[in-house]
This record gives sequence, C-alpha cells and structure tokens, in this order.
Amino acid sequence: MVKKVGPESELEKTYRILVENIGEGLCVLNKGFEPIYINRSFCEITGFSKDELLGKYALQFVKGKTREKFRRELEKRRKGKSSRYTLKFKKREGEEIFLSVSGVPRFDEKGKFDGTIAIVSDITEKKKLEKELKERTAELEKEVRKRTRLLLDLYKGVAITEEGSRLAQEIHDGLAQTLATSLLKIDACEKLLGDNQEKVKKELLELRRMLTKSIKSTRQVIFGLQLPNFHRAGFTTVLKQYFQEFERKTGIACELSFRLGKSLPMETQVGIYRIIREAVNNVRKHAMAKRINLGLKTDRNENLHLTIEDDGRGFDLKKVLARRKYAKQFGLKGMDEQAKHLRGTFAIESAKGRGTRIKVKIPLNK
Repeated sequence: MVKKVGPESELEKTYRILVENIGEGLCVLNKGFEPIYINRSFCEITGFSKDELLGKYALQFVKGKTREKFRRELEKRRKGKSSRYTLKFKKREGEEIFLSVSGVPRFDEKGKFDGTIAIVSDITEKKKLEKELKERTAELEKEVRKRTRLLLDLYKGVAITEEGSRLAQEIHDGLAQTLATSLLKIDACEKLLGDNQEKVKKELLELRRMLTKSIKSTRQVIFGLQLPNFHRAGFTTVLKQYFQEFERKTGIACELSFRLGKSLPMETQVGIYRIIREAVNNVRKHAMAKRINLGLKTDRNENLHLTIEDDGRGFDLKKVLARRKYAKQFGLKGMDEQAKHLRGTFAIESAKGRGTRIKVKIPLNK
C-alpha cells in the first residue's frame, strides 16, 4: 500500500473516502509497474481482488495482442508522457471487456520517475453499440445495393431518377441523421467517462433507443424497395396482402374494390403498384387519416382506372404544386411520370380538412 507519513488528517480521510467510492477504477503503480494501491471500483471492474493485484507485475494480467499495446503505454509513462487509450482486458472469470484508460506518470521529490496513476472505466457497452452501428450500416448498404439492382432490372426506363431521389431522401431524413446523432452521442459518452457515470448511462440508453428506431426505419426502407412476385400470386392478391400488412402496421382501415375485366400487362402492374405504394406512403406520413378507399377497374374502352381516397387532413394543392420541393417530398412528380410512362394521366384533388383523392387512367390497348 502507499506509505503513510504521520496521522491521517481529516482532509486525507475525505480524499480516501472519495477515491474508494468513485465509479471509476483507480490504480497507482510504482516505477516497476506493480500496483501499490487500487480502489474498490477497480476490483469490481476487473474482477480481481486487491490481494490478487497488489505487488504483482501489471503486464502479467494482459494477454495476447493487447499485451504489446499495454507495454508501449507503460513505456510512455517511463518517459514522462500521459495518454488515454482503449484496452481489451480479460476479467478473472474469463469475460472479455473493453477498458478506457487514462494514464499519467508520477515523480518523486527529485523529479525522477516514480510510477504511474491510471483511471479506468468499463466501456464494453459503448463498444457493443459501436459494433452494432457498423453492422447495421453495412447491412443497410448491402440491402440497398441488392434492391437497387432489382429496381434497375425491373424498372428500366421507368422513372429511375425519381425513385433514386425518393430513396436518397428517405435515407437522408431517417437513417443518416440517426447515425450521425448516434456518433455524436458516442463522442459525448467518451468525454463524460470519468466525470459522470450516471450521465453516460442515460446517454447510452438514449443511444440504444435511437438505434432501435433506426433499425426499424431501415427495415421499412428495405421493405419499400421490394417488389412482389406478381407472376406467382396474381396482381389483386398481392394488393390485398399489401394492404392487410399496411392496415396491421398503421391501424388505418383500408377498403378495396376490384372490377377488372381483363388481366393487366406486367408493365402496367409494376407501374400501378408503384403509384399505389407512393400514394399510400404519403397517407401514412402526412395525412393523419383513419381510412383509405382504393378502387381499381377497367371500362369497355379498355382503360384502367385507379382511384385512391383518404379521409385525412388534406393539403393546399396549389401551394404544393407551386413549390417543387414540396411536390418532390410528396412524390407527386414520380407518380405523374409513372402514369405518363404508361401513356396515361394522373390527377390529384385535395383541400385542407377534406382529405385527398388521386385518379389515374391508363389505356390498356396499345
């Protein structure tokens, strides 16, 4: 233990009580890098008792690749340098944890090197969150590349630019901002380590909540990129399944009406499905609606008519159409281009407090 000189003063008692009860681990090493004092938190973090640590060469408690890193850090103390670093450590029970270590050199009355003091914090939870963040980001990038190839195969010449812009906007507004905020919170946690453990825990809980929300949002984006197999299930069956899932997730009631006198060309099925998906997505995001009515029918002149109505809050149509940014956010341009690609027409009716109605007319006879 640290050598005591004379009786312990009240101030020294206060310091001793403080050091023994702080949340971070404290370890004092002599110039031979043997622990001569450790506090209670250090034992709790590492899993070793004071008797197992005191007087033992510190390097013997670190194994593998981390051993060389720890040795270099100890040499920095011998040269009078301070540093902060991360260390992989195996607890007494065998569990591997990550430690954030702040090390400073000690000097005697003559200014000669006399050992080191280390403040240690367990950052295993933070490392797990960082790993999860990287894995989810890689997973998203992989899925986006996969779905983009699928889109290119199925939508050649069908408003690809607008689809890419919509996807980029969703990723930017949702996932990218969440990941950026998560990284800022990780940085904040690093700065708080050693100062405010309770604040770090709150930040980590908030970070976990954000990542959970981000994962859910990522899955929604990926789901939005998927195209159903119309060949296998049939067009109306696919739409029924889509709206059943939509109703389950959102609680918005959906009423469907189909009166199709003939089968639709595959190109028309894909195009109509994209328009429906974009329109319904707008209802979910903006309308605050309780009900959606969808009608799909053919007439005697071989035209396909699509109508989508909701009882939501509606919007100022003139204002939205006048501002290109708004029109892009609502996906109106993409739906209009899709209808034009199918040689049809697209119309929208809306007013504040009166819901929204979309009408699409597609000729089926080429």
